[in-house]
Amino acid sequence: MNIARFLTIATTLLAGTVQAQFEGLPFGPAVGAQQEPLLSVSAKASVGRYKTDTPFYIALSAVIPEPFHAYFRNPATVGDPMTAELKAPEGFTIEGPYWQLPDRHEGMLGVAYSYNTPVIVWKVTPTATAPQQADFTVSATAQTCSDTGCNPHETREATINLSVGDGAASPEWTGEEKKVEVLGDTPATITATQSGETVVLNFTADGEVRTAYFFSDDNSINPTAAQTLSKTDTGYSLTLQRNDNKDSMFPVADESLVGKDLTKLKGLLSFGDKHCTVNVNFAATTPASTTGAGTSEQTTTEQAPEQPSAQSDVPTGIAGICGYLFLGGLILNLMPCVFPVIGLKIMSFVELGGGERRKVFMHSLIFVIGILVSFWVLAAALIVVSNLEVLADTHWSQWLQTLWNDAGSDTRSWAVWMQNEWIVYAIMLLLLVLGLSMFGLFEIGVGATSAGQGLQQKKGLLGSFFQGLLVTVVATPCSAPFLGAAMPAAMSLPGAWMILALTFMALGLAFPYIIMGAFPSLVNILPRPGAWMESLKQGLSFLLFAAAAWMLDVYLAFLPEEYSVEQPWILMSLVVFCSAFWVYGRWCPMYKSKTSRVVGFIIAILLVALGVWGSMPRPATEAPATPATTSTEEGYVIAAGEHPTWNPWSKALMEKALADGNAVYVDFTAKWCATCQANKKVAYTAEVCKLFEEGEVVLMRADKTRPNAEIDAEMRRLNRSSVPVNVLYVPDEEPAITTELLTPAYMESFLCEKLGLEK
Repeated sequence: MNIARFLTIATTLLAGTVQAQFEGLPFGPAVGAQQEPLLSVSAKASVGRYKTDTPFYIALSAVIPEPFHAYFRNPATVGDPMTAELKAPEGFTIEGPYWQLPDRHEGMLGVAYSYNTPVIVWKVTPTATAPQQADFTVSATAQTCSDTGCNPHETREATINLSVGDGAASPEWTGEEKKVEVLGDTPATITATQSGETVVLNFTADGEVRTAYFFSDDNSINPTAAQTLSKTDTGYSLTLQRNDNKDSMFPVADESLVGKDLTKLKGLLSFGDKHCTVNVNFAATTPASTTGAGTSEQTTTEQAPEQPSAQSDVPTGIAGICGYLFLGGLILNLMPCVFPVIGLKIMSFVELGGGERRKVFMHSLIFVIGILVSFWVLAAALIVVSNLEVLADTHWSQWLQTLWNDAGSDTRSWAVWMQNEWIVYAIMLLLLVLGLSMFGLFEIGVGATSAGQGLQQKKGLLGSFFQGLLVTVVATPCSAPFLGAAMPAAMSLPGAWMILALTFMALGLAFPYIIMGAFPSLVNILPRPGAWMESLKQGLSFLLFAAAAWMLDVYLAFLPEEYSVEQPWILMSLVVFCSAFWVYGRWCPMYKSKTSRVVGFIIAILLVALGVWGSMPRPATEAPATPATTSTEEGYVIAAGEHPTWNPWSKALMEKALADGNAVYVDFTAKWCATCQANKKVAYTAEVCKLFEEGEVVLMRADKTRPNAEIDAEMRRLNRSSVPVNVLYVPDEEPAITTELLTPAYMESFLCEKLGLEK
C-alpha cells in the first residue's frame, strides 16, 4: 500500500475513534466544534427610573441555543469559566455579581457546572452625585460547548439607558432575574468548620430538607466527591471534601492556600427548593441575608482565576492541540538542535540516489516508525514518572487503571530528562561517536558487532530506525513556533489523549520523510552516488560535532561548584575518549591481522573506559550555589545601560519587585535549550535594553537547566511546559508572554505596547 494512502486512512480512523470516544458527553475537548456565534446577551433593570440612595438591580441574561451550554464561574472538572462585568458611570455603588444556580452534570470526564440560559445580577445604589441619566453596559465572555465539542470564546455586551426618577419597579423584572436578586433573603444561618480535608457547612432551614448541594466559587471543594447531608439539633450539616489540588482536571483558584487551612467558604448553596449565597469565614456565624443581595463584597467585575494574557493563543480541544503540534513538529526540522542530526538521513538518501523505489520507501517508513516509537516510549515514560507517587500507594493490580486515570498530568514537563546530567552526557558521547564515524575516522564493520551493523551501516533498515530514535532524542529540548502554546495543553491531557497528541507532533517531525517515502522518485533529483559523497559525509560530520559541542556546554553547567577546577581534565578525558575510535579505525578493520585487531580492540576499550572515567558526572557534596549577581538594598537591580543585568528569579523576589511598582521581565531558560541561547544572542540589543531602562523593568532569569520545582510551578501557572518562555509581569495586569523566537524589532514593539512607551 502506498504510504500516503496508508497514513491518510490511519489518520482518518484515528480521528474517527477520538470523535466516537467523545460522543455523548455533555462537555469535553473540542472535536468538530461549531464556529458560528452562539452567545447573545441582553440587559434588564428592576426599575424604570432610579432614585437616589435607593438600591435597584441590573441583570445580564444570556441565550445559548441548544445543544450548547456555558460554564459557571467555577466550571468544576471541565470547561472554561464564564466571566461577567457591569460598567457604570461615576455616582453609583456596585455590588455583586450574583449568579444563577448552575446545573450539575456528571460525565466520563467528571463533573460540570453549566448553564443553558445563565442570568447574572448586580445591585446598584445611586449616590447623591449620580447623573440625571446613565448608560449601564453588561458584558459576558463564555466558551459555548456541546456534546461534540467547544467553540472559541465569545464576548458579547448589551447597554441599557436609565434616568433619575421615582424608583418604581419595572413590570419586566420577573422570573429568573427576581430569583437571583433574592439569593441572600433566604431565612438561614450558615457556619462552616474544617478538620483536615473535611469541611462541614451548617445551615438552618424552614421545613424538612431532603437534598442539598454546595457549588464552590473557587473550586476549593472537590467537585467529584460526594456531599453528605445530615440532620442536626439546630438544622442541617453538609459534609464536603476539600480539593487537594492533585488532579489537574480541577485545580483550585488560589494555589497559595494548598496545604493551609481555608479562611473563607464562598459559593452557592442549594437545599430543597431554595438556594442562597454563601460567603462565610470559618468558625464564624453569618446570616445568609448578609450575602447575596446584601453582601459586603463590592466589585464591578467577576473574573475567572488569573490567567496570562497569552492564554488566548492556546489551542482548545484535541483537534486544535494536534494541529498545533503537527506544525510545531514540522518546523522542528529546521531548529539548530535537530538539523545537525538530519545529516545522517541526508546521507542515506544520497546513497540511495537512483536506487530502487521499494528500498527508498522502506527506509523512509522505518525512519518514520523510529520517530513514532521513540515518541510513544517517551510519552509512556512521562505518564509513569508523573504518577509514581500515586502508584506507590496503589496495589499493583490497580496500576494499569491508575495510569489510565492519570492523576499526575499537572506535574508533567516536556524534556524533563534533559535535566539529568547522565542523559546529557550520554547524548554528547553519542554525537561525538557519530561525528567521528561520518568524518571517516572509523567504520563499524559488518562482523564487529551485531548492533554495529544496524547502527552505522546506512543501507541497513535498523540504521534508519536508529536515526529516527536519535532525531527524537535531540529534538526534545527544542521548542519551535506553535509548540509553546500546544505542549502544556498536551501535557495536561489524560494519558491516552496525550499520547495521541504527541503522535501528531511526531508525524510533523517525520513529514518530510513521509513525503519522500510516498514519492520515492524524488530521490532521483539527487546526484548519482560517487566519490563526492565522501566529501559530503565529512562535511556533514561537522554539524554533529557542533551539536556535541552544544551538549558539552550543557553538560558542564551541571558540574558542581567544587569540581569547577576539573573542567580542563574533563575536556582532556573526552580527547582520550575520541582517540579510542582513532585506534579502532586504524588497527581493527577487517583487512588487518587478527593480532592487530585484538590488540587494537583492547587498547580502544581501555581508552574508552579511561575517557569515560575522567569525564563522567561528578556527585555534588552540597547544594549548588545560586548564581551571583549584583544586588541592592531592595534585593534586585533595575535594568540600566545598553546591556541586560539579570537577577536570579524567585517568586518571592518577583512579587517584591511587583509590589514596589516595577514591571518584571522573566526569561525562563535552560542551557540545553538552543532556542533560548539564540534569543539571548539576538534579542537584547542596546535599543531593547534602553526600553527596559525607560520602563524601569527588573530583569530576571529563571534557569531550569537543573530541576527546580518553583520554576516548574510558575510555568504551569503560565500554561507552559517547555522553554523558552519569556514573560513580562506588570503590576495589577495579567502576565504577557512573548513568542518563542525573539528579534529586536519584535521586542521593541512588545515592550512599547505593554509598557506604554514610545519608540
